[in-house]
Parts: sequence; structure tokens; C-alpha cells
Amino acid sequence: MVSTLRFSRRSLIKGIAAVPLAMPAILGRAHAADPIRIGISGPMTGQFAQNGQWMKNGVAIAVKQINDKGGIKGRMIEVRIADDLGPNPTAAANAVTKLATQDEVVALVGPHYTPGILPNLPLLAKYKIPCLTGATGPVVTQQGSPWVFRVRLNDAIGADLLVKYVTEDLQWKKIGLGYVNTAFGQSGIGVVKASLTKRGVEPALVQAHTDATKDYTSQILAFQQAGVDGIIVWTDDQPAGLIAKQSKTLGVKFGIAGNTAFSQPIFLGLAGEGADGCMAIGEFVKDNPDERVESWKKLYSAAHPGDEPELYATVYHDAAKLIIAAMERADAITGEGIQQALTAIRDFPGIVTRYGWTGNGDMTHSGIITKVAGGKPEIVKAISS
Repeated sequence: MVSTLRFSRRSLIKGIAAVPLAMPAILGRAHAADPIRIGISGPMTGQFAQNGQWMKNGVAIAVKQINDKGGIKGRMIEVRIADDLGPNPTAAANAVTKLATQDEVVALVGPHYTPGILPNLPLLAKYKIPCLTGATGPVVTQQGSPWVFRVRLNDAIGADLLVKYVTEDLQWKKIGLGYVNTAFGQSGIGVVKASLTKRGVEPALVQAHTDATKDYTSQILAFQQAGVDGIIVWTDDQPAGLIAKQSKTLGVKFGIAGNTAFSQPIFLGLAGEGADGCMAIGEFVKDNPDERVESWKKLYSAAHPGDEPELYATVYHDAAKLIIAAMERADAITGEGIQQALTAIRDFPGIVTRYGWTGNGDMTHSGIITKVAGGKPEIVKAISS
């Protein structure tokens, strides 16, 4: 038997009148269940692709952890990725534009490289998207953008501390300088020069190179001819590895120190035995006995059997954790809400360090000086700004 539903005119009017009142609640529930999108702008192809893969790995672990707990206020986090080719200004601007306009992300991890983040400063302001970057060039936070949050040690601090170490602890008197000819290398070596000047040291020789340079023989021999005690080099992982390897092959005796590139896996792999003795200013080595690092190594290896974390995976895992913490504290899960919440963060416990926002956007205030021995970087000194 089929029952027939009958409505009086009054009940029908009441029902129709109630629909507009009910719909916002229904739509609100649907909206609340929508995923929250965050973006990764990183090198996914080309020369720096391995670093981009590590970035993805670190972020993915943090996102899985929060999603397994039910997400943020009942909403899952979804990661969107765009290839910025590393230190490529045009590709980085295209990547951020895509993530902002097509993927509609509310926060960004990366771009990582100084030349990649700089052209994006006006875009971040235009789209109101906070960006957590590992770009260490002093110029990054000298622009005064409220949308940039640096999660590594500013080279303005790190380079000065490295100079202090080689001149005071190692007693280098005659020093040569090398740098990659990008905004990153230029700004970093600029701090090194200023730091040497205030200590009354004039560089014996300054030489530039590109990321595409493969043969450093002439530069290495020029440093040797200048009679340097050591060289300070501000460059990327691949050039760092080749400089160390070729210095070993040529049998030069001067010391080598530089930015964190001189402690990372790509450098170690390229440099081989030439890595031993090289020093770096950085933030993370996997052999740090700190319990936070030990726990992180276990977590990472469980997600990626046979692999161990390095700087990129670790610092961007921390970056994702910072975004998640900001979302949990924000009044609204929007770019503006997350940006405001990030500025309120103080003493946040990460793996690399305890993060705290300062007015210029820097969130990292400590680092380590490492020296490679037996193919492994070891901590020789902890430093703090």
C-alpha cells in the first residue's frame, strides 16, 4: 500500500518558510568538513629536486599526524604542491601564483631559496598568504613583509658567528671568500665581509661562481696562490660538494668553512673524502644526541624505511607543525587568521630549535657549528643570537 503525503496550505507555507533558515546550518556543516589546503612551493624537478622531495616528506608526516587525530576543528588538511625549480625567481613566482589562485591554499611552506622567495613578497601580500621559508639570505626579512616567517637561522646572524669562530677559535688570519652569484650568495657573503671588516681583516681574494659551475680548479688554485689559511664559501649544496672534492684532489692545505650546505647529504655525497675537515654554520645534523632528534629519526624512518632525516625534511616538518599550531589558535582558518596566530608564537618546541616570532619575521635564534669527520658532520659548538 502506498501512502500519500498530504500537506495543508498552512503547513506547506511553514515548511517553505523554514527552508532558508535551515540551509545556512546545512551549508555551514558542509563548509566545516571541507579540507584545509596548505601549499608546498619547492624544487620537484631539476638540479635541486632531492631537496624538494625531502620537503614533501617532512610536511607529509606532520599532516598525517594531525589528520589521524581528526584534523583541525573537524577538517582534514590537504597538501597541494607546485614545482618552483629551486633558486629560480620566475618559476617560484609561477608556483606561488598557482597555489594561491588555483589551489586556494591558506598557508605556504616554501619557497626555500632566497632568489625564489624575493619575487613572491608582493604576491604573498596580494593574496594574504603566510609563508614559512628556510631561505637564510638576510635580504629576505629586510623587506619588512608581515607574510614571511623564516624557520632557519638568518645569515645576518649565522655568517657573523661563523666568522667569529674561524678568526677567534681557529685563528685564521688570511681568508679567501667564495660565493654563488645569486641573491642568497651575495647577501650572505656581504655579511661575511662586514664581519671581517669589523675584526680588521681584509679578504685576501673574493671569487664568485654559479650553480652551473662544475670545474673550480682555477678558483681553488688562485686561493692557494694567495696563501690563505682558509676560505669561507656561501653557496648551494652541489657547488659546495664540488669545491671540497676538487680541493682534496688538488691537495690544497687551506681550511674550508661555509653555510649549512657544507654539512648536508648532497654535499657529503659529492665531496667524498674531501668533506672531512669542512666546517659549517647550520641548525641540524641527524647525529645530534638530543632526545627530540632521536624521536624524530624513529618517526621519519618508520615513514621512510631505510632513510634518515636531514635538514630539509626536518625544518619543513617543523614549519608544518607551526602552521598547524597557528590554525588551532586562529580565530578563523584563513591566511590572515593564520598570519596573526603565527606572530603570537613564542618558544614553540620544534625538532631543530624552539621557535619564536620576532618583528622582522625571524623565528629561529640559535644554531650549531659543525665539522665533518669520517664523512659525518659533528657538532663542535652550539651558538645563540
